[in-house]
Amino acid sequence: MVGWRFLNPLLLWIVCGVSFCLAWAPSHKASVSGRSFPVSLQSSSLPWNGEVVSNTADGTIKGCSVQPVGNEPHVEWIIKIDGVEADLGRFSDAIYKKVTADAKKERFQGFRPGTIPPHIEPTYRAFAMDECARETVLEAMQQNNIRPFENTRAEFELENFFIPPPSKKGNKKKKKKKSKKSNDDTQSAVVEEIPGEPKWRQFDSMKEALDAGWRPGQSFSFVAKNVKGQKVLGEKETQGATAIGGLGY
Repeated sequence: MVGWRFLNPLLLWIVCGVSFCLAWAPSHKASVSGRSFPVSLQSSSLPWNGEVVSNTADGTIKGCSVQPVGNEPHVEWIIKIDGVEADLGRFSDAIYKKVTADAKKERFQGFRPGTIPPHIEPTYRAFAMDECARETVLEAMQQNNIRPFENTRAEFELENFFIPPPSKKGNKKKKKKKSKKSNDDTQSAVVEEIPGEPKWRQFDSMKEALDAGWRPGQSFSFVAKNVKGQKVLGEKETQGATAIGGLGY
């Protein structure tokens, strides 16, 4: 099970800068099986503790697509994440609430206790999006029995982001009334103009998606490339296997 240790937010801002998300070392290299996840943040009264949140009864997440790169044996992968199916909206919101709650315990010079300086707040938004994306990729690898290499989490590339359209206040549907022509038996009709469904916006990088207004609590989809890891046997394949020396020779 993957745990997440939060760094001091102020130290994170000063020392790490843009690379703040690379400081945590994953424990996935030891095993890709046996991890358990809470079924739902919404249905659990326990506080979030840094784990990927599943949205299925068996503890996995939906919306993960894994594609091998090159010839066998495969050690590089492209992973696509559908943020709506994977429920990244709630996961990113949980991360953001946790890091900002920790940040409010810090004292920022010139600001009242419990206040996060406005110029620092975007850092926590970026951290929430990056952490959410990287943890989701690692979970997709685990579900597909791919053991990440030691530096995989820090080195894979995130791109091709899709975020929801900006929210707008609902406008009343416009109605156009056909006037009844003289000497015509055609009855007047009311035609409703139904606006098309707003399209999700696409951006090449995470920074562009953040600059366009993505907020924690909103879903987002993306592609992870240069994902390095080794395919291993899953739990089903290893059931019934006998360990070396287990036969009593």
